[in-house]
Parts: sequence; C-alpha cells; structure tokens
Amino acid sequence: MSANQATLFGCIFIVLVSLSFYVGLTSDKLRWFLLLVPLFLIMRMMMNALDGMLAREYGTGSVAGEIWNEGLDIIGDNICYGILLFVPAFPEAPLVFFMLLSWAAEFFGVLGKSMPHGVRRHETFLGGKPDRAVWMGLMAIVLFFRPGFIEFMGYYLFGVSFFVLMTIVIRIRKIVSESEGQNYESYTWIGR
Repeated sequence: MSANQATLFGCIFIVLVSLSFYVGLTSDKLRWFLLLVPLFLIMRMMMNALDGMLAREYGTGSVAGEIWNEGLDIIGDNICYGILLFVPAFPEAPLVFFMLLSWAAEFFGVLGKSMPHGVRRHETFLGGKPDRAVWMGLMAIVLFFRPGFIEFMGYYLFGVSFFVLMTIVIRIRKIVSESEGQNYESYTWIGR
C-alpha cells in the first residue's frame, strides 16, 4: 500500500463515519449503524497514521502530502461530526463549540512547526484527534443503547470540549517553552 492509497482509504472511512452517524440517528430501524461508528473511526485513525508512516518509510513524503494530511484532519472532523448538525434534536451550539475547539487544537499543533525548534505538537489532555475519535465513538455507543440520551449530548460535548481546550493550552505552552531563548523572526509574503 502506498501513502496515497492509505489517504484514500482514510477518506472513505471519513464518509462512512458520517453516514453511520446520520443513518443511525435518523432511523430507528437502522440504529445499529451507530455501532459501526467506533469501528470506522478506528479505521480512519489507522489510515491517518499509516499514510505518514508509509511516506517516511519509502521516502515519498512531500510538502503537498503534508498539506493534504493536515487539511484532511480538519476537513475529516468536519465531515465526521458536522453531519450531526443535520440530525433533528441534536444540540447544535455545543457541537459547533466542540468543532471550533477541534480546529484550534489542530491549528496549534501545526503552528508548532513554524516556531523556533519547530515540531508538530501532538501533546494532549484527552483532547487530541485520536482522543476525540474515542469520545465520539463512545457517544455513538451510548446513543445506540439509550437513544433518549440525545437530549444530554450537549453536556457531554461541553465536557469533551473541556479536554480539547486543555489540549490547546498544553500545546501553546509547549510551543512557547520550547521557543524560549531561541531566535525568532516573523515573515509574511511581503517581507518582515
């Protein structure tokens, strides 16, 4: 398997997560689709890790590949979890808050590469991308067994959002501490 094939499979699993959430939450007869969400999320995470490992192993990594990888992390979350905005009775505001914090967590992770001692930050306080997949997979299982709990999902998402927020704080603090004492210059497309 090539890195690009792993990325393609990852995209397929993103769509399958989204469809499983939507079908499972909008059809009582097909609620069992919710049990597929954790499986598809695991497969998405595996493909996401595998594409980078294959690119490094075979020396096929590229700037374009990294842009696609990081972009698909954000877009993938939007597709996987954003579909819940179309599910009647699902609390929208907590979901949007969770998604905004998820984008910020990924942004600050990538921002670490542009700072002195540039490294992609993966520190987490139960709010990184794999952690979020676990939380959302758990939510799907809970909603399969207790569909009435959908009215409490706002509280659940606010709780998960706390972990994502703490992940953001940790990543920012790590970027700043790693950059202390290092030379830093800011550039834009028009110069300094």
